[in-house]
Amino acid sequence: MTSIHRWARPLLALALSLVLFAWSGHAHAYAWMIRHDYSGCVPCHADPSGGGLLTAYGRAQSEVLLRSHYTAHADEDEPGKVGDFLFGALPLPETVLLGGDYRGMFMRTAVGGAPATSQFLQMQADLEGQVTVGPVRANGSLGYDHLGAQAAWVTSRPMDNLVSRVFWLGVDLGEDKQFLLRAGRLNLPFGIRQIEHTLFIHTPPTVPGGGVGDDTNSGQQEGVSLAYSGSSVRGELMAIQGNYQITPDEYRQRGYAGYLEWAPTMKAALGASSMITEVQKDPTLGTPLIRHAHGLFARLAPWKPLTILAEEDLLIDSQPTNVTPVGQSALNVGHAGMLQADWEPWQGLHLIATGEMTRPPIAKASQSYGVWGSVAWFFAPHADVRFDAIQQSLALGPSPMSATTILVQFHAFL
Repeated sequence: MTSIHRWARPLLALALSLVLFAWSGHAHAYAWMIRHDYSGCVPCHADPSGGGLLTAYGRAQSEVLLRSHYTAHADEDEPGKVGDFLFGALPLPETVLLGGDYRGMFMRTAVGGAPATSQFLQMQADLEGQVTVGPVRANGSLGYDHLGAQAAWVTSRPMDNLVSRVFWLGVDLGEDKQFLLRAGRLNLPFGIRQIEHTLFIHTPPTVPGGGVGDDTNSGQQEGVSLAYSGSSVRGELMAIQGNYQITPDEYRQRGYAGYLEWAPTMKAALGASSMITEVQKDPTLGTPLIRHAHGLFARLAPWKPLTILAEEDLLIDSQPTNVTPVGQSALNVGHAGMLQADWEPWQGLHLIATGEMTRPPIAKASQSYGVWGSVAWFFAPHADVRFDAIQQSLALGPSPMSATTILVQFHAFL
């Protein structure tokens, strides 16, 4: 039996699990905001690398720059209370940030020759908050998940669990607070942080064929990080201590992850990422594993309505030679990449085309491909809808397997 046969069943499980169960995630990870001269994330997000809880300024900009305006005389510079938490019904002091997100999705999917299935999924129901006392910040989220996000579980029932994706303590450093030192459960600092977290480049490394594992659904890890946010340079380096919401300890990965991005102009940014982790017992392989991921990424807005995002990552898996099956390599190399174009013909309406491909770090593995066609519409304050049509060719065995997915999503935030 060849190695690709060996991985066919786990890879099929990966494809199904990604489509069926891994769609909940943090909101507001919109890397295309660079079209509005926001090459960094700090003004709008509590997390210096983007995504998750919005600042008061970020809330205002979501109303001014994200949503559609329907009258010729809309005052786009004064969002008013409509952009505030709970539409201004609960005024907050400057030292407190609160937020909440709900995402629901209708999905229709067909894999191979199997009949298509349809269902409704609750993807996200999270509350988020941050309290600041002087230079010290305490940040965290707590949510409910009907099915999935096991790596973020607080409770451990078969279904209907509490989840906490992030929780950390941080201290602002530097004269202009350009540094943030944090400790806790954090999003992995790597590459482009975006809402399409089930792209090949983001899927978990604990599953054969997975990418970096920096998805914002449940790819967070405990550790310590130092982030820097300057006028043209930003970056973050994290010492990974493992995910303490999974047991036993031998399944936890440890190592480092980091990125550095340079914005030579307000509408162009180039970056590099690197991550190396080691696990005593990989949940899939059942052996020790050292995982490398190193990549380049870019965000460009050559024309204000058009934003281009690109990322390519080199993936390397290394097992001890004494535990690999006879005839199989202990060192396997793969890659994952994506190219995305986001066109905004009218404010709030996004037409998105994405291409992706991957060859997992598995002996004799073949290429898998995916094409996404998406429409996102920020049609009202604190609300948006999205449609995705995804066609993938998955190298799951001797011949590629086709997977077709149709998604209709609704998102509202407090």
